Amino acid sequence: MEIKTDDTNTPPQNNRWLIFISVFLTILGQILLYTTPVNHDIVLPPAMLLTITGVFLFLVSLVFPNLSHKIKIKARWTPNKALAWSLTGLCFSILATIAMIYFDKTGLSNYTAVVTLWLFSGLCYVGGLFNGNITRDTLFSWLEEHKTAIIQVGLVILLGFVLRFSQLGDTPRVVNGDEARIGIVAMNSFSLEGANPFRLWENIGNLYLHTINAGISIFGVNPLGLRLMAAIGGLLAIPATYLLARQIAGHRIALVAAMLMAFTHTHLHFSRTIAVSYIQGTWLTPLALYFLLSGLKKHSNWRTALAGCLVAIHTAVYLDAQIIAGVIFAYMLIALVFLRPWFKTVFRQALAFWGGLGIMILPAITYFWNHPEEFMNRLNAEGTFQSGWLAREVVITGNSEIQILLGRVVHAFLSLIYYPAFDFYGSPVPILSLISSSLFLLGLGIALLKTKQEEILLLNGYFWGTTVAIAIFSIPPTADSYRMLIAVPPALIMLVIGLDYLLESFGAGWHQSRKTYIFITTAVLTSLLVFNIWAYFFEFAGRCLYGGDTPTRFASYLGNYARTVDRESDIYLLSDDNYAYGTHASVDFLGGRRKIINIPDPASTIDPISGETIIANPDRIQELEAWIRTRPGGEIHYLYDCERIILLAYQLP
Repeated sequence: MEIKTDDTNTPPQNNRWLIFISVFLTILGQILLYTTPVNHDIVLPPAMLLTITGVFLFLVSLVFPNLSHKIKIKARWTPNKALAWSLTGLCFSILATIAMIYFDKTGLSNYTAVVTLWLFSGLCYVGGLFNGNITRDTLFSWLEEHKTAIIQVGLVILLGFVLRFSQLGDTPRVVNGDEARIGIVAMNSFSLEGANPFRLWENIGNLYLHTINAGISIFGVNPLGLRLMAAIGGLLAIPATYLLARQIAGHRIALVAAMLMAFTHTHLHFSRTIAVSYIQGTWLTPLALYFLLSGLKKHSNWRTALAGCLVAIHTAVYLDAQIIAGVIFAYMLIALVFLRPWFKTVFRQALAFWGGLGIMILPAITYFWNHPEEFMNRLNAEGTFQSGWLAREVVITGNSEIQILLGRVVHAFLSLIYYPAFDFYGSPVPILSLISSSLFLLGLGIALLKTKQEEILLLNGYFWGTTVAIAIFSIPPTADSYRMLIAVPPALIMLVIGLDYLLESFGAGWHQSRKTYIFITTAVLTSLLVFNIWAYFFEFAGRCLYGGDTPTRFASYLGNYARTVDRESDIYLLSDDNYAYGTHASVDFLGGRRKIINIPDPASTIDPISGETIIANPDRIQELEAWIRTRPGGEIHYLYDCERIILLAYQLP
């Protein structure tokens, strides 16, 4: 059916506003109707009146396309395209916020419509500021121009993919406690209590938990499904780091930085475990800063607007988004004071950034306002000030607060180049090797000397802002080794800047001798590749260091084995003070919450029936072996952990 109007190509501005109002009222009415409890005694729910009004106004705009002329109304204020779409984005964000509030009140669990409205708000805002013209010819022309760079970066991404996804479910071999807890919470993230995508659980965004749940739903309740989103986030960090480095220092340095990101052992590890949510910040932050910096340099409003939207999306993932928002605010404040002539020329782009952040963060801010305890969860538990740690350290050490905080900054910094990465890892080496840390320090010095350059100022802010924030606002100090993960992208960029400058100083720079430059750079990268691969896959994973202790590792083997046993048969565990069911969440996650009966008494006290299973922990294997000799005929299973027996299971005939 074709609706015919007059010959005018587009309706007058007044009618566009009428259409906009009608759509807003229609969606609002449907939100209220959808969240109204069903009552068959009410013929027409009041919320339906809003929808009817919206549809009526929409029909009026179609039937009377020249309504404004007929009633002789002149528009006193006609917004331009950018402002009109910005207001549209704001309205979608308001609708998403209203929908979130009412969905929360009525206990609805499917927030797809809420997330859709929320994403539309950012899409409208960024789209309204976009003034380019993408055609097939321009796209093919761009691909042809950047063909070499695309192939090079593609090969680096392929390397990163192989290193992150190869045997993802088997290396590391065990699931630690925090991984399992996150997995269990993620599996319940669609429940009535946890469905809200803007809700936080220990400052992990529920939207992120939904994606983890999706991985588990696709690949099953196993390490592969659990770790899928961490691996994807780690992989995305490679092109994101490349884009930011290219904007700061050009393609050559960016390509080497991307290579380093592909195989840096610490980043590689946290791409293969879901325990540390900071891994998502290693791609969201560089990507946001790339669009921010490129938008400022190119005077592109849509780019900086997209950067703001990415930071807002980051807030639905983890708390490091707050750090990045603070870093960007400080960057713009410093630029306003010390780089005023330049900053005045990009002031509109700066406003576009905060506009995108403000519009898309509205639902989250509303939720935080109503649930401040969730927003402050991590800081209350592991905050330097809120937890009382700083006050206790003053009493214990006798040092002033300033001395202690400066010491924390030094400790966080040294976690990159000195302290081993133990927490949630177990590696005996720090994040950067001897060679890479030396080059990083050289690059750091160069970056400090060139701080007056806009892009280097942002690079310094990225590194030092995250380092200082981690040091001042979080404890314990031992956790710096994994929290400094968010400072790895700028550190690697500085590392390559140091290498590039060093080669140039000795007459082997790119413009002086390309063959020498390529040879030396390849040699350095090969050395670092060998070191990092060895450090992770052989020195760490090959020695079964993940998990921290044998009871933690035993729990994963116990959970994996329990999942294979028929649910109709009981499972008994010969337990003791070190090994018992109920101490590690990984048993419940991997075993599908399979109940296991602890038997601290001698095995002779058990009177199992046919088909039931008895499992011995490492300290009671010999006891179970002796008991099996009295009841032969069943199935015996030995499980090995790096060539040592960690579990013995016996299923009765």
